[in-house]
Amino acid sequence: MNQKIKYAALGIALACTGWTGASAEQVYELNPITVTAQRMETTDLKTPAAVEVLTADDIQKTGATSVHEALKFSTGIIMHAQGPRNISQGTMTNKAVIRGVEKGTLVLVDGMPLNQSGRYNLEDIPTDSIEKIEIVRGGGAVLYGSEAAGGVINIITKGKRENRIQAGIGNYGIQNYVGSFQSGDFGLTYQYDHTGHISKISAPTLENSMRSGSPRGLYYDIIRGEHSSVNWRYNFSDHLFFTHTYSRNSDHYRYIYDGIDNKANKGKAYQNDLHSTEENIAQLRYDDGNLKAGIYYNRREQETKKAIAGLNKLNEKPAYFDADNITHSSSGATDQTVGADISNRWEFKRGSFMVGYSLERDLMKGKEDGRLLPNKNYQRNIHSLLGQIVYELDHKNSMNFNWRETWTEKDSGGNKYNKFLPEVVFMHDFDSNTMAYAKVGKSFMLPTFSQLYGDGKHIVGKRDLKPQHGIHYEAGFKKNIGSQSWRFDVFHYKIKDSLEAKYIQHSLDIEYANEDIRNTGVELDWQMKPSDRFSYHLGMTYSHPEKQETNVNNKTGAKSKGSWHDYYGKVQLNAGIMAKTGKLTSSFEMSYLGKRTRDYANEKTVGIYPSMKAQVLSDLNFSYQANDTSRFFLNIDNLFNRHDIISTSSSTFYNLGRNFMLGYEYKF
Repeated sequence: MNQKIKYAALGIALACTGWTGASAEQVYELNPITVTAQRMETTDLKTPAAVEVLTADDIQKTGATSVHEALKFSTGIIMHAQGPRNISQGTMTNKAVIRGVEKGTLVLVDGMPLNQSGRYNLEDIPTDSIEKIEIVRGGGAVLYGSEAAGGVINIITKGKRENRIQAGIGNYGIQNYVGSFQSGDFGLTYQYDHTGHISKISAPTLENSMRSGSPRGLYYDIIRGEHSSVNWRYNFSDHLFFTHTYSRNSDHYRYIYDGIDNKANKGKAYQNDLHSTEENIAQLRYDDGNLKAGIYYNRREQETKKAIAGLNKLNEKPAYFDADNITHSSSGATDQTVGADISNRWEFKRGSFMVGYSLERDLMKGKEDGRLLPNKNYQRNIHSLLGQIVYELDHKNSMNFNWRETWTEKDSGGNKYNKFLPEVVFMHDFDSNTMAYAKVGKSFMLPTFSQLYGDGKHIVGKRDLKPQHGIHYEAGFKKNIGSQSWRFDVFHYKIKDSLEAKYIQHSLDIEYANEDIRNTGVELDWQMKPSDRFSYHLGMTYSHPEKQETNVNNKTGAKSKGSWHDYYGKVQLNAGIMAKTGKLTSSFEMSYLGKRTRDYANEKTVGIYPSMKAQVLSDLNFSYQANDTSRFFLNIDNLFNRHDIISTSSSTFYNLGRNFMLGYEYKF
């Protein structure tokens, strides 16, 4: 990090400290209630896991307009994106990578899984409908099933909402509108977000594509991005509610040619892509503390429409394309999940035990040019039986034993799986404000339909893919000292047969392969909240994520284990400060990711994985509460106007330059 950034951050921190200090008696609790890590309500100091809780107030202070933006300053999370401000390329959605496990983040909404075909859209849930977000770092597959090898993000919606409207506008065509309403037991939130034209969000491609015929030298412009969502909830009682979210996203990308091999076509559009996603998420949920049950439905329809320039009949080299000869096509897929789960907890003198069962039916249909593909229609049933025993050994020591048995019925392609996952946890309380824990457990992740059988377009199916499975070790220490909280943990995992995407040489096609990954790291979180008018926090992570390549003999097809190589980043620092002075609330957040390595080596650089420059994310936010009903706000993103890479694979995507949103909120 250069001196300019250091001094700017220091100046902002000093400027924010114009606050009225709290007296010694004013100590604010730093031990939030969590429900995700243990599948039951516990305080943070009684939770044997690395947990972070973002409240609705925390989300508002960061100026985040989506869950993706709200998570980017969290400890141990790397945000991987293919475009700024939640914009994504259809099936290539943005990711929240926990502890270096790219395909190991399970996203829940009120306990219901959002993941489908290995993907999730964090922009689908309106931020104003969120009560809090619980982030559990570390393998959670035993309690929550497949796709939780890296951790769990549980988005918990509000039971009651404020009546308010909000509007914000900014540069780059940014617009954001929110309306939230509550009438009796019915609550509704609507959100619309728009981003305008952004030039050169990616680096030019380096090679001609042998498959599609596209020339090298193509970079992306974003023409526009639109995201709209509505979430409503009806509370039948304190324990029973129904909620439904509808969202629609539309992102327009344009490929522009830079003229590297043909100056005459410089600046011309080679391709236009319109990516649209429509999603319906619904669930009926009952929870009385011990008995938890729910039924849920999730349907996502994704479509990509393409307009591609044709060959020039006078010169058929890719760089001499004819921008006026356009070919149109479309492709897409429908993912649908119907599920039900039930669990009950029984208390006894020295602890409790829980038993549960879940059933999920997954379906995927592929389509091309508006027609369903008859050979791309797959479905399977996934069963899980799970349990937990919490036992107090004495007044200072306790143990958990968690387990899950998962099995699938034979799917449409003939594959079926079965796996037992155990986890053992030990906890020691030094006193009421200090605890330590250690645990070891296993994880498991099923291949998706598109990984196994392809998507009919760019993903080539591989029917012999194995499920990924791993073992995870973690130990942690937690201590509260007055208005301070300290959280420290160390972890190690090794995942065998991780499901990794591999570009096929001379092609834009992708094929998945089983490769091993591992990581060892330490995490430290420190928070200071002397009053409700001032707080600051610091997070540090050092880890060593590695991946082992699988070598394939081009002549015989024989496979062998290759060498280990670094990927993602090793060093992460995040810090934030909040201060209230009268009616003005100021906050500053920053995240640094260093010692980065690109997870891609082409045929000319086999075994050499290039390093990437450090990434620095920063937000400065001001909120002025004029009276009980009116609030003005200013959010400044990328304060230092850095041009950072926000992807890690073969493509290079950049963040948005310094941008702002100025807005007004009215409560009624």
